[in-house]
Amino acid sequence: MILKDVPMVVSVGVFDGLHEGHLSILKRVKEIADFNRMESLVIVFDRNPKMAAKSVTYHDQLMTDRQRDELFASLGIDHLAIIDFCPEFSKLTGEEFLALISGFCRLKAMVVGEDFRCGVPTSSVGSVQLPEHLNRLSPGSFVEIPPFVLTEDGEIISSSLVRKKLLEGALEGVQSMLGRPYTLDLVSITPISALEGLLYRTESFNQLLPNEGVYDATLGYADSREVDLVAHVMAEGVLLSNMAESDADGISYLSLYAKGSRT
Repeated sequence: MILKDVPMVVSVGVFDGLHEGHLSILKRVKEIADFNRMESLVIVFDRNPKMAAKSVTYHDQLMTDRQRDELFASLGIDHLAIIDFCPEFSKLTGEEFLALISGFCRLKAMVVGEDFRCGVPTSSVGSVQLPEHLNRLSPGSFVEIPPFVLTEDGEIISSSLVRKKLLEGALEGVQSMLGRPYTLDLVSITPISALEGLLYRTESFNQLLPNEGVYDATLGYADSREVDLVAHVMAEGVLLSNMAESDADGISYLSLYAKGSRT
């Protein structure tokens, strides 16, 4: 399919963790697309632009690309574009970035967060300026900016806040902000057999691990089986108690639950 001929509702972002704030944007993308008989496109980056520019401290991601892609698919997003955030791309102005998007699809609408900003800092485009720029590049298009989603304490839900709570071991807050348990992708990781169970070494993960502690967990297999158990997060890695090496075949994920929330 040639996307240049397809009327499209677009969103752009890092979408690390796909928390409730992200989900409110993506669900609105889908609603607008369905109502107007358009298709939906989400644009992400192969690395976090702020980390690539070293404007924020490096950190492991909250979900793997595989998990992200599966969640996009479950939301009914039609198309996913992944941009190589190379040095050349990082030098684009906001106007040039938006021109790039409008050049490979019939951009009819954009849905972004209030904190949206694209382009190099000296000539970037934020959510306030976006409608003017977009209408010039794609006349008749429009922009929607859903409000921030807040926690019960009135904090803005963000990937940074999810990360902070995770490192504190506060899974109640993490689970509330994600709308689901925090889940480690184990598909590509091979555990080692330890005296106490199966150990997934820390260095094997490219996802952020929670604070050291003991957590209620559910282990999922590729054949849809699930096993409730206790997971020990330690400096060495994640230990699944009382699991034998023979139990490792087909393991897909490990969901970590806030205490008392696993049903």
